Amino acid sequence: MTTAPDLPAAGVQSTADRLQICRRMIIHAREELINGNRLQAGEKAWGAVVQPVKAIAEQRGWQHESHQDIHAVMSQVVLEYGFDSDQAHALAQAFFIGHQNFYENHRSREDLAEMMDRVEDVLPDLIELTAMPPRPFTIASRVQVRRLRRLTGNADLEIGDRSDVGFSLEHGFTDGVGED
Repeated sequence: MTTAPDLPAAGVQSTADRLQICRRMIIHAREELINGNRLQAGEKAWGAVVQPVKAIAEQRGWQHESHQDIHAVMSQVVLEYGFDSDQAHALAQAFFIGHQNFYENHRSREDLAEMMDRVEDVLPDLIELTAMPPRPFTIASRVQVRRLRRLTGNADLEIGDRSDVGFSLEHGFTDGVGED
């Protein structure tokens, strides 16, 4: 069995801290599943996904305190980096199978094991993004407008607005409205 890394000190978490927590959570998720604790197994797999997502949000100065924020960040990252349907599905399954099972206890051990396999397949890609700069992005739909307004706090964003830094507040995006 793989040994989980120690938990970082309490306080503001760096990207390295979040990735350490991610590694710890996925190892513990597998251990919980082996031990028959389906509730904790799913929740910890979800937690493993959330940590690099929060790191990406922090690196961009985006909101990331609520489930709705985390879903918005994940959706934006999937679009910006062109995740394929399997990668996007793995992220969604972490929530819909892993996290929801914590509250509902309706998923089988097999459902959770399959979800964890997919999560473990996508985690390296998600972790890699924590070391990559944001990509240029052009808002193409009302859904994207609402998402980026939520993440950036900029209510002036509209369809057609473009940012060379993926609407990242930490990478030089200020108002960006109509920028080329």
